[in-house]
Amino acid sequence: MSSMEDVGELKQSGDLTGDGGVIKEILQPGRGTERPEKGDEIIMHYVGKLQDGSIVDSSRTRGQAFKFKLGKGSVIRGWDLVTRTLAKGEKALVTLGPEYAYGQTGSPPRIPPNATLTFEMELENWISAKDLFGDGAVMKAGETEGGGWERPGMFSEVTCKIVAKRLEPSPEKVLFDGEKVFSVGTGTAHKAWDKIVQDMKKDGSVSLICTSPYVSGPGVDFVPADVTKVQYDITLLHWLKVEDVSGDRGVMKKILREGDGWETPNEGAFVSVNIEYRVVTEGVAGDVVIKHEPFIFTVIDGAVAEGIDVAVQKMKLNELAIVYLKAPYAFGSCPNMCPPRIKATDDLEVKIELLSFDRSKDSWSLSVDEKKKQIIARKAKGNQLFKVGRLKLAMRHYEIGTSLFEYRTAELSPEVAREVNELTMACHLNLAACYKKQNDMEKVLVHTKKAIDIEPTNVKALYRRGCAYLELDNFFKAERDFKRALEIQPENSEVKRKLAELSRIIAKQDEADRRRYSNMFAKAK
Repeated sequence: MSSMEDVGELKQSGDLTGDGGVIKEILQPGRGTERPEKGDEIIMHYVGKLQDGSIVDSSRTRGQAFKFKLGKGSVIRGWDLVTRTLAKGEKALVTLGPEYAYGQTGSPPRIPPNATLTFEMELENWISAKDLFGDGAVMKAGETEGGGWERPGMFSEVTCKIVAKRLEPSPEKVLFDGEKVFSVGTGTAHKAWDKIVQDMKKDGSVSLICTSPYVSGPGVDFVPADVTKVQYDITLLHWLKVEDVSGDRGVMKKILREGDGWETPNEGAFVSVNIEYRVVTEGVAGDVVIKHEPFIFTVIDGAVAEGIDVAVQKMKLNELAIVYLKAPYAFGSCPNMCPPRIKATDDLEVKIELLSFDRSKDSWSLSVDEKKKQIIARKAKGNQLFKVGRLKLAMRHYEIGTSLFEYRTAELSPEVAREVNELTMACHLNLAACYKKQNDMEKVLVHTKKAIDIEPTNVKALYRRGCAYLELDNFFKAERDFKRALEIQPENSEVKRKLAELSRIIAKQDEADRRRYSNMFAKAK
C-alpha cells in the first residue's frame, strides 16, 4: 500500500498494510465512528521511540500538541496512514518499519538509517477541511483537483465560473450562472470564495453549501434576503499574479505577460520601457493620458515617479504588467513633475513593458577607484534630489554612498582612506539632515554618531547631534556636544546661539521646578 487512496482497505488495528510495515495496537478506544479525511488539520499528541526505548521526539515533553494537514506529505508515510484510522480521543501504540518512517537515510542525528520506530499516538481532535471556517456554516460538498501545481496567491486577480443555487427555502433555483473576477485577500469577494480559491488549482472545482452568515457577501448581488441556504459551485478558470511590490499596497503589480529569465533591473540600472498612464477615479481607470514608446531612464535617478522605480525593479525582461500606484507613489512623490492632465493627488494605473535593461555593477565587483567615484556620484545625485524635494530618493543615494566602503576588503592608501572617510561622513551628515526634516531624531543620532566616529572633531556633526538631543529633551548630552563644538571652533555663532537657547530652556525649567517643589512643601505644612 503506497497512497492515501488505498486507505479504504485499512483495518482499524493490527497489521494495517499487510506487509508488517505498520502495526497498530489500540490502547484507548476513541469516541464515535468519524475518522479524519485528507486535507483535515490534525491535532495530535505523540511520543516517538527507537527500538531500544530511547525517546527521539515527544509533543508531551514540549507541552503542545502537534498540528499537520493529513495527506499533504507533511509527515512520514506511516503517520498519514495511521491517522486515517484513529477516532477522536483514540490512543494507539504504532510500530513503523523504515519504509513507513525515515527509510534508509534516517533523520540524523536522532534517528539512524533503517530505523524501526514506535509511536504512542493520541488523536486529540481535528478540524475538517470540509468545514471551511470551523463553525459548520460553510461545508464542502465535493471537489475536483485541477491541473498543475500553482495556486493563486494573495492579491491574485482570479476569474471563476460561479453557479449559485438556492437550496432553502425550497424549491431549488439557480440564482446565478456566470463568471466573477475578484482579487484575493482584498475583501472584494464572498469570504468563502476568497478562502477556497487559495487552495485550488487551474480548472479545479468545488461545491460549497453556505448558511448564515455566509449565504451572501461582497460581490454577491443576486441572493434575495429571504434565502437561508445556498450552494456555490466554483470552477477556477485562470488568474493573474498580483504582487504588493511596495509592501504597503501603495504599488501593486499585476502580471499580464510573464518575463524571460530571472534577472531584474537594480538600482542604477539603465532601462527602456513602453509605458502608458491612466488616471484612476473611484477605482476605475480612465483613458490613456500619457504614452511613451519607448521611454528610457536610470532607476532611482529621479526621472520617474517613485512607484515606477519600485515596480521596474521587480520586472523581468519582456514582462508586461499593469502597475497600480497610490498617489504618494505616483506624482505625489514629485509634484513638480506633474504632467498635463495628472494631479499630484491622483492614483494611477500604469501599463509597463520592460523592453531592455543594463544592470549597474554590484558593489562587490567594483574596484576601489570605482567605489570612490560611486560615492561622489551618489552624494551629488542625492544633493540634487534633496533640493527638489525628492527626499526618499535622496536618502537612498546617501545610503548607498555610506555602504560602499562599509566592509573594506582592500587596504587603502592614507590619501584614499582620508578622501573616502570625508565622502562617507558627508553622506551620513546628509542623511541626518534628511531625517531631521522627517522629525526622526533617533535616526539623526544614529548618523551623526557615525560621522563623529569617522571624525570626532567635526563641528557640523557635533552641532547636529546636539540639536537632536535638544529636541529629545536630553539637555545634558546636548550641552556636552555644543560645548565640544565650541572648543573646536570658539567663534562659531550658530553653536553659540544654540547653546544660549539651551541655557534659557534649562533656566526656565529650573524655575518651574523650584515653583512646583515650593508649592508641594507649602501644602505639606
